[in-house]
Amino acid sequence: MENNELQYNLRKFEEDENHIEYFISIFPEYIKSNPEKAKEILDLVMEIALNKEYELAYGWCLMYIGWYCFTISDYTNACKYRLDANEIFIKNNCVKGLIFSYNGLLADYTRLGNLELAIESGLSGIDLAEKENDEKALIHLMINTAIAYMDYRKYDEAKRLLNKINEVYRQIQGSELIVYYITLAEVEVISGDINKGYECCEVAIELIKELGCWIYECEILSIRAEANSKLGKNKEAEIDFEVAIKSAKSFKNIIYIVKTLRRWAKHYNRIGELDKAEKKLIEAFNEVNSLNSLLDKSEICYELNELYAQLKRYEEAYKFLKEHLEIEKEIFNNKSSSWLARLHNKEITREAKIYRELYQEIDLLSGIGKKFTSDLKIERNLEVIYEEVKELMEADVFGIASYSKEEKILKYDLFIVNGKRKNCGISALEEENFGTWCYKNKENIVINDMENEYRKYVPSRNKGIEDDNCNVKNIKSAIFCPIVVENEVLGILTVQSYKKNSYNKNTVKKLEILASYIAIALENAKLFKNIEYSATHDWLTDVYNRKEILKRGQTIIQNNKGCSVMIMDIDYFKSINDNYGHATGDYVLKTISDLMKKDIKGNGYIGRYGGEEFLIVVNSSNKEYVSVLANNIRKNIENYNFIVDSKKINVTVSIGVYNYLKDDKYFNKHIKLADEALYLAKLFGRNRVVNY
Repeated sequence: MENNELQYNLRKFEEDENHIEYFISIFPEYIKSNPEKAKEILDLVMEIALNKEYELAYGWCLMYIGWYCFTISDYTNACKYRLDANEIFIKNNCVKGLIFSYNGLLADYTRLGNLELAIESGLSGIDLAEKENDEKALIHLMINTAIAYMDYRKYDEAKRLLNKINEVYRQIQGSELIVYYITLAEVEVISGDINKGYECCEVAIELIKELGCWIYECEILSIRAEANSKLGKNKEAEIDFEVAIKSAKSFKNIIYIVKTLRRWAKHYNRIGELDKAEKKLIEAFNEVNSLNSLLDKSEICYELNELYAQLKRYEEAYKFLKEHLEIEKEIFNNKSSSWLARLHNKEITREAKIYRELYQEIDLLSGIGKKFTSDLKIERNLEVIYEEVKELMEADVFGIASYSKEEKILKYDLFIVNGKRKNCGISALEEENFGTWCYKNKENIVINDMENEYRKYVPSRNKGIEDDNCNVKNIKSAIFCPIVVENEVLGILTVQSYKKNSYNKNTVKKLEILASYIAIALENAKLFKNIEYSATHDWLTDVYNRKEILKRGQTIIQNNKGCSVMIMDIDYFKSINDNYGHATGDYVLKTISDLMKKDIKGNGYIGRYGGEEFLIVVNSSNKEYVSVLANNIRKNIENYNFIVDSKKINVTVSIGVYNYLKDDKYFNKHIKLADEALYLAKLFGRNRVVNY
């Protein structure tokens, strides 16, 4: 835009607020082609709007400032500006502005990882666009909402929206038609008919060539590469991935560089080339830092965690799991602070008073949540949760039950009645009670008059409440809330009161937020426990790995505690592998580890030191006791019936022992001397214990 033209239109805008329409018409193209220039013009227009008190025009400026922030990956401020614009559009009943702002918020919330609010914003915009018969905006919103559904892994909902576009709005054309086929291709390739997805890719590619819209090339080639990979066309997949990355880089499309690298990593994982998969994921991890997208970064960290677990590189798996969990907590806390945005939803506006009251307590709820999501030992926090909950609502009875997939039961990890903890037992899923109904239906139960309302959920009052309440009598009100992560129910949360009408919608919303925090805490604890264990234990023998046993031994020495060190070697282990196979070797290693655990019990630590060598640290420096213990280990292994192909094989071990002296400050010295004793045990004929 020439400076004279800009000055002329700024003067016109000073004279008439309606001239904002001119700037609305030019901003979209400017933001796409020259975002910094667009920002300069926006600042000038915004200054006039503020000075002249043009509220509606100011709302449009906020809208496009938000768009600018989005293009530079500042999603937090993008969301803030568009929420402010949304409020102005509501106040001025500007439907066009509302449609635009909902579409913007849909994109912002998606990048921030708040997919529930992204979808909610999209559906609100769709509702308004349908009423206004704004077909262009409607198609745009439907496609973007379908993409949010895909990110949320609700593929059927995404396909439903895309099918509706195809059935009702047949005039879709140009770049929107390309985006439609790209989105449909992605849905089909991920969750539906791969061949159909491939066909959609081909249609989109032809449209890109016809219209010259090369900016979309990286997206469709990335999807076609995934389709080729799933169809076993590995060479074609490689070519598509390479061209997609090159195209994405030429347009500086970081989102699709990251997305394509992740798909490429999955391709390599699919064909068993894990080292190449690692390289692509690390590339994606480095790129995503410039993208500032919590959702993408969280998912990449989790994918790296899974990959390193596959590679049995547990320390690195542990590192990326911890980072994933930290980001997930940040995403969840962002969700908490976004609750007020829900006030703009058509349905929720009717309950504005309740939500404002709830929002005032968000900081408190968030604080409670942080207390128990930050501590990955969930069992420590159950009673803390109860102490906080009883300050927020009536809680004569409070319970948290987790679901065991193996046993198919709900087990109450915590059940408190009148401030006292009770052992409430378990409920099988086939039983009919409030807890199992809540779990199976993934829905809240809210009862304020037990006598008259229990029939909605269970056939018998006693059948429903007695089982869930450990025979607690006279309950008049109750809430049961499912604890859900990624559409999987992990358990249930319940509060109950002896009074009628104890709970309202406000109470339910508080409990839902707490249930979400508990879900994160339960899932974090489970994942963390698995990876933490794998990072410190040998995967085959279930004893400590080399790094961990050395660490524990050094800690004992530094604390001046008496100890002894044994190094044990399986005699002629190579012959066992050569004669019977490596599966038999693994069986021998695992069995010997189990036998040692029975002998050591709580009196020390066992670690796998090398291939067939074990390092044992005993919590005693008494030579006689340790010598007897070492000989018991040796004899128990010698006498054990190792059965291979219905025949017993002979397995023996040699053990070297060193007892701690007070002036020994270095654990490596203990190991060296125990190893010398082991050498003598082998020299003297094996199957024996030698003390240094």
